[in-house]
Amino acid sequence: MLRTIFGALLCTALTVSQGKADINLATMHSIRSNLDRRVSPCSNFWAFACGNWSSNYVDNFQLAEQRYANAMIAVLTSNRLRDAPRLFKQLQDYFTACVGHPEEQMQLPPELLSGEAFEWTRATARLRKYGLNGVFFDEMADVAYNDSLSYVVQLKMPVADNNHSPMRPETRLLERDLRILREKYGNEEPMLQLWMLSKLNKEIPQIEWEVYFQELLEREPGQLLVQISDVEYFRKLGELLRQSSNTAVESYLSERLAQFVKEAKPDSTLQSCIHHMSAVLPLGMNYIYDRYVYRTRSEDMRQLQQLFDSLRGTFAKYLEHNRLELSHEQLSYLHAKLAGMQLKLGNLPNLTSADYGFYNDHYASANFSAGSFAQSFWQALRLRTRLQHLPLGQPGATLQLKYYYVNDDLVRARNAPYFEHERNTLTVPLVFMQWPFYDHRQHPIFRHSLMGFILGHELSHAFEQEGILFDAAGNEALLGVRIRQKAKFQAALNCAQHSPTASLKERLADFNGLQLAYDTFFGLAHDSQRFEYRPYDFEQEFLAPQIFHLNFAQFFCGRLPTAINHDMDDVRVNEAELNLHQFSIDFSCTRHQFDSIGCEMWRAATHE
Repeated sequence: MLRTIFGALLCTALTVSQGKADINLATMHSIRSNLDRRVSPCSNFWAFACGNWSSNYVDNFQLAEQRYANAMIAVLTSNRLRDAPRLFKQLQDYFTACVGHPEEQMQLPPELLSGEAFEWTRATARLRKYGLNGVFFDEMADVAYNDSLSYVVQLKMPVADNNHSPMRPETRLLERDLRILREKYGNEEPMLQLWMLSKLNKEIPQIEWEVYFQELLEREPGQLLVQISDVEYFRKLGELLRQSSNTAVESYLSERLAQFVKEAKPDSTLQSCIHHMSAVLPLGMNYIYDRYVYRTRSEDMRQLQQLFDSLRGTFAKYLEHNRLELSHEQLSYLHAKLAGMQLKLGNLPNLTSADYGFYNDHYASANFSAGSFAQSFWQALRLRTRLQHLPLGQPGATLQLKYYYVNDDLVRARNAPYFEHERNTLTVPLVFMQWPFYDHRQHPIFRHSLMGFILGHELSHAFEQEGILFDAAGNEALLGVRIRQKAKFQAALNCAQHSPTASLKERLADFNGLQLAYDTFFGLAHDSQRFEYRPYDFEQEFLAPQIFHLNFAQFFCGRLPTAINHDMDDVRVNEAELNLHQFSIDFSCTRHQFDSIGCEMWRAATHE
């Protein structure tokens, strides 16, 4: 997923009534104002493109989110909705409680204050019902690795929580033991096991799974199908927690719950409440925004689909070149995956107008109270977990694609595009469809160099070392493993690690996404040395390829906040451009100034 900061925005210059020329002139004005011409683009392109960044720091994700929040505030404080009145009333009550009771104590639900004797398995399940996950292990209802339409329970070792600082001596000791356990088994590539609950009980008797799932699901678990990794970790975890004192484990859970509430609870501002609701009540908030705020869906979707199809067409040409020397069967596997890939605008089910009652009824079981945010908060978290696990109790536990939407455990909504391997789908959140990220009035070079890169980045996740394992239907396949083992595939992985990286798959997506967007706009046979450019009417100094690089780079301008699972922004820009052989030609760099590394994985290498 992309985490980015883009250049300064000239808000007053970009009103809705302005035409395409104004949009493009303003974009170039922003690009030129951020340049630091004292820096050579060949030595440090990020510093050249972003070095004159304004001291008045503007985070354009924050800017887009503020616009979204202000529009949703206007809707939720009005009475103009004509459909889904029950849904609207539920969201309005939640919003009223959020902004109206900033000093309210976050009292726990009664079942979390039960006077029963403490037992860690039951207590963990109760906290999981209210959103706390990943304390001792990660649990979620998701699809099976070998059947992307069949729901299973997924169990795995949690990632380390670097934000947790135990307060009591006994919890510090337990945290140390848990960390040692994670480190011991964290470096192993886990093997997935698909077991019935009865086999899980037999293989990992150190944990009372019947107790856990009965508490979580609030019914007899029956013939539950469980997909588990890190089996030995779970055995040692059960032994560790059995040997630990109840006081230490209970205190540890209490501390983690307090940390979770602190992260998930919004402050009392109207905008914060909207963003919080977008995370915990995603279906309702997406529907309201799409129905009553978003006005350019038809044209935006037409342009996005056209751009996405063009990117897929270019990638298909990469596959036809067959640089990896794949078999016919392996190429068919990749072509089917590419052809079946879907583009989705907004995190909403694929419903028709006749199905809008689904939205009206979705939160019917919740009891949000306009007079108590604590009650509404816990109700929302409990409802989210219940909806996530609901398919497990249905016959066959089959995913219903018509009603599918992403309903995960995030405390902050996904506002940047993302790719789901199991669905073979690229989703662009509605919040992202705003200036400066996107505007259908922009010249194609701006759309291709920014949105083209973003879509290309996400598309490329389907073909990096992890994504290659999933077939067109979202199932893990042996063909993907065999492709990953090809010598040239491995050589590209090794090449991309010529310098340290926080995430190899994200670097590969940057490399391949930028190359794909460039080739799609300019053509595979493009050569800037032989192509005579005429300046665009909105720019007389920079030629088309240079504008492409600059607009891409300025998506990453900013103060370089700490990146999560990505390289720092300057590293991302410089490494991606370093890998693009046309860059040195486009900016007339000499060979010793800019020695392209050329880590091609799918595209024909420049020397081939």
